[in-house]
Amino acid sequence: MFGRKKSVTGDRDAATTGDTADSAPSTTGPHDRSSVGDVARYYTDLGYGHLDLGSLVIGVPKGRDLNVALDPNGQPEFHVVTTVSRVIPRAFAAPKSAGQWRTMVAAMREQLEGQGAEVTVEDGPWGRELVAAMPGAVFRAIGVDGHRWTAEVRIMATPELAEQAAEEGREVFEHLLVNRGDGPMPVREVLPLTIPDEIQQALVKAQSQLAAQQQAQAYQQQMAAGQQGQPAAQARPQNQQAPTSGTPAPSPTPAREEPQQPESRPRRDGSAMDRLRSTDDL
Repeated sequence: MFGRKKSVTGDRDAATTGDTADSAPSTTGPHDRSSVGDVARYYTDLGYGHLDLGSLVIGVPKGRDLNVALDPNGQPEFHVVTTVSRVIPRAFAAPKSAGQWRTMVAAMREQLEGQGAEVTVEDGPWGRELVAAMPGAVFRAIGVDGHRWTAEVRIMATPELAEQAAEEGREVFEHLLVNRGDGPMPVREVLPLTIPDEIQQALVKAQSQLAAQQQAQAYQQQMAAGQQGQPAAQARPQNQQAPTSGTPAPSPTPAREEPQQPESRPRRDGSAMDRLRSTDDL
């Protein structure tokens, strides 16, 4: 079991002088962005690359890749990837009072158990960590409540590498920076990301390809449904003559079914940004 770490840094812990503002916060992250005076220096001192998405800054430890992908709803998400783990950081709007992460864990547990996963809740460095065992994979969610925000990482790994993946996920989680902003937002709404132009262009291309693939699949399904519903007389091959009047019709020959092509799976990764390692690359 892991012991609980100190509370995350929030607006209340923002530095009050120029000297302290330029140094890393003393408490364990994720941090509120307002508590870090120089974001680039913060990650440089760690030896990390980073990607600034406005409401969320993701640090990328040395030797790891940062991929951009489309989630099932076609929205962009960012994955810190190694041969061991896939770590997906996110941040949500939250009320001033703590407790949102506890609610999120309960909802995730109910959903995963409904899908047949074996779910447990463990005590980690930040408190509750949800762990779901599925065939061939282990899913872990780590989160914590900050000042009007909740930060989370979701970690995917194979069962034999699950513990190592958890440590890689915690390393990314600890150095997230969150900028909640001052505007009103519904609780549990994902904080909007400001995506750099290069990545945005890759995502627009990926979204267009995904839409085209989905349209083609829908058309193929409609055509297949129409052919299955045709009367036998209409399905006669063009080179087969219709029986003449007074001549018994030949016994119908069963139509050979053509093998169905496998459904194409849209590629969701934004290939233009698959190999981001250093601050310059990002």
